[in-house]
Amino acid sequence: MKILLVITKSEIGGAQVFILNLARSLKMLGHEVEVAAGDGDYLFNELSKNEIPCHYLNSLKRNVNVINSFYFIFDFYRLLKSKNFQVVHLNSSNTLIGAISSKLLKQKPKVVFTFHGLSLIDKHFNKNVVIKYFAKLYFRIFMNVVDKAVFVSNLNYNELLEEGIVKSGEVILNGLDESKMKFFSPIDARKYLSQLCGTDLSNDFIIGSVGRLAYPKNYEFLIEKFSLIKKIIPNVKVIVIGDGSDKDKFQKRIIELNIQNEFFLVGAIKDSYQFIKAFDVFTLLSRYEGLSISLIEAIFAEVPILASNVGGNSEIVSITSGQLFELDNINDYLEKLKMIIENKNKIIKDNVELKKKFDLKLMVDKYENLYKNILVEKESE
Repeated sequence: MKILLVITKSEIGGAQVFILNLARSLKMLGHEVEVAAGDGDYLFNELSKNEIPCHYLNSLKRNVNVINSFYFIFDFYRLLKSKNFQVVHLNSSNTLIGAISSKLLKQKPKVVFTFHGLSLIDKHFNKNVVIKYFAKLYFRIFMNVVDKAVFVSNLNYNELLEEGIVKSGEVILNGLDESKMKFFSPIDARKYLSQLCGTDLSNDFIIGSVGRLAYPKNYEFLIEKFSLIKKIIPNVKVIVIGDGSDKDKFQKRIIELNIQNEFFLVGAIKDSYQFIKAFDVFTLLSRYEGLSISLIEAIFAEVPILASNVGGNSEIVSITSGQLFELDNINDYLEKLKMIIENKNKIIKDNVELKKKFDLKLMVDKYENLYKNILVEKESE
């Protein structure tokens, strides 16, 4: 099969890890795979090591600019016309409008769209009701020109079924290849992070996270409530690996609260999963999620998790595990944190059993079968 995978950004992030793993695996299975994306170096650099062709689309951006969207439709049409792909797999909300480009072709490829989360149409997105209304309208319109909808979370799938935004779909859980994951030991990981933070972390209790410094990830919750966490864990430090549009705002607030020697934003790190073993607890505070790659990485790193009970987080660790807290509820967060400290070994042991659910081969096999099935349907039309 000749397959094009498309994503908005080529920066470091969970969705980019998904694209990288899927592209490499499909190539190993003998398929012709190419990737198209917008700004960023990470994904393109990693794909080039595997000699997977990449296409930079200047028109593909993370915004709601109508003029830019029309430019992308035209730009994407030219790429598709020149390559004759059989399957086009779109992977972020800004790429969805590219489904129109495929329908303008004489030889029309089959189009797959994966919801890696619901973003602006998630029930927990309440930043702007007008934006949410038009975002739902956008998906209702353009999902009609997609041949197959895929979800990484059952909860996300069921929510859009109820809303009537999709009529059908398939759930395929994200996966990782444990044999390719090389973790630093807790000691070595702490040494590296100590250098980045400019302080010795060897005897501290570290709450760590990996994610974009942006509205969906909700890091302001941890910043504002840090003093309450410190009351129950006096030697606590927080380390957030990641970059994003809100970094300056978060850093300013950290300084205002005078916690800059205890709360560290260390920036984006390539293959950041390698350092997760430095954390005593991996935390995810998101307002909404699909199926977080970073949480799955924490499972493979055998580090306890404390995540907001949103999106697919409960499909990674169950509610009964004690590793989920009610979104923005600091009392619940503190209670679960104390429980995790008291039951750390049992939690880790239980989490190890979850790894088989998130095996990369299982994920890739399901996507390969999905592609084959929709191409068979095309031939029978």
